[in-house]
Amino acid sequence: MLAKLTRGNQITIPKEIVLQARLKQGNDYLDIEYSDGLIYLKPIELEERIPHEVLEKFQSQAAKMEKGDVLLKGQEAEGFLKKRAKK
Repeated sequence: MLAKLTRGNQITIPKEIVLQARLKQGNDYLDIEYSDGLIYLKPIELEERIPHEVLEKFQSQAAKMEKGDVLLKGQEAEGFLKKRAKK
């Protein structure tokens, strides 16, 4: 199948290939490699890019309350973020 490279270095993957690879727009990432004149696109899960140990450490630390942290309910947090966005 033929695909054209745009000025922005983008290509459109033909629909047939998207369906065969079970890619989902906006949710999938591709690992791209070049070797011996061929470009390889490998669908990957985002978690594959983050080592399991690093992800676990991040998740455990993200849930900890530390000095200076503020706990807000959903509506309070939304109001706070809206005010911050206006600044």
